[in-house]
Amino acid sequence: MSRYRTPMSPREAGLPAPALLLALGLILLLGLPSAGCRGGGGGAAADSTAAAGADSSAAEAAEEEPAKEKAIKVNVGEVRRGDLVLPVYADGTIRTPRSAAVKTKVGGQLLEVKVRDGDRVRRGQVLARIDPREYELAREESRYRHLAALSQMAAEGDTFTTNAAAVADFVAERDRLAAAHDRGELAREAYQAQLLDLEKSALQDGAFREAVFQQRTGLAEARLAEERARLNLEYTEIRAPFDGVVQGVAMVIGEIIGSGALFCTVTNNDRLEAAANVLEADLGDLAVGRPVLLAVAATGDTLRARVDVISPTLDQASRTCEVLIRFANPDGRLRPGMFVRAQIAGVVFRDRLLVPKDAVLVRDNRPLVFKREDDRARWLYVDTGLQNDQWVEILAVHSGGSLDAGEDVVVSDHLTLAHEAKISVRKRMPPDDRWDFAAGAVPDGSAEAR
Repeated sequence: MSRYRTPMSPREAGLPAPALLLALGLILLLGLPSAGCRGGGGGAAADSTAAAGADSSAAEAAEEEPAKEKAIKVNVGEVRRGDLVLPVYADGTIRTPRSAAVKTKVGGQLLEVKVRDGDRVRRGQVLARIDPREYELAREESRYRHLAALSQMAAEGDTFTTNAAAVADFVAERDRLAAAHDRGELAREAYQAQLLDLEKSALQDGAFREAVFQQRTGLAEARLAEERARLNLEYTEIRAPFDGVVQGVAMVIGEIIGSGALFCTVTNNDRLEAAANVLEADLGDLAVGRPVLLAVAATGDTLRARVDVISPTLDQASRTCEVLIRFANPDGRLRPGMFVRAQIAGVVFRDRLLVPKDAVLVRDNRPLVFKREDDRARWLYVDTGLQNDQWVEILAVHSGGSLDAGEDVVVSDHLTLAHEAKISVRKRMPPDDRWDFAAGAVPDGSAEAR
């Protein structure tokens, strides 16, 4: 008998076919969520494991490849070899050496005013006019007197003859006496007595007959009166004494004015001068002709000039000496009264290794500079010497390498800079030696410095 039986049909099992199908469908439906949950749980676990593996790989990659170093932007300046000028400082003000008060020379009624404040005038230009009629009459009167004296002189012309030889002798002897007096060989009283005797003798010899005749006839006096009247007539026109600008016109048309009244002031600012007060302690290095840098705060200008005058006296209260520095002012930007700061070249130290002043900083009480080598900043501890407001002398380099003319040093953003830091050049500052015009005009101070 066979061990296996043929499966029973639904009908043989006592179950109707539709019921069996329904049971199978319920079993399948109930099994799907269970299988789905099992499948979902397995997927999340797999994703978590995969993420963990990726993070681990990224961390390992980061450890193997370091972060990219960022360059610090800096400005650099050039190391140079040249002369170092030590200046003397002094404050002062600008003034004009050409400013004149224009005053009347004759009196009368003012007929015309031809200028206003601020007008630019030329030398000799008429500024105003005074009524000239009275002075014209005085000139005519003196002219008639002159003619009358000439007529009398002509009528008596045969009564005198000038002795030319006596005149020549008188001139020669007068010059000899004057030379002896100038040499100190003849006292003043003796000189005057001998000159008087000489004049009397020359008069007797006929040396002064013409002059005496002109005086006797009134011709000499008439000539002087005519010249004086002519000058007074000219003075009725008030003229500018030189080129300049009119300021402070103090009169109006129709005003009766007297001689010596102030009409205006004419100022010429084409050339000005700065009066700087130098301390007594700084006078030892001063001389006429020294180069000067003159800073004008009001305009921001720095002028190159030279010392023109050093006062022979000192102000006892301030213990300063006045120094005059003259300069051109072609565009009229500078005006009298402006404040100036003068740097006068004192002594110069030749052939020094110099770095810009902004390149030197101090760490651990030691001066250092950062030298640029390709894209790196390398610090050099140095010994510094003399300095002015632009340059510092380098005496020696202690560690970190060498420093030579033509190399670049960092002049900005270096307070927190580290050795071997990566840098990029933002701007290369050109060398600026404001004392380059002082070469040869200032004595060498090398012996004094050592």
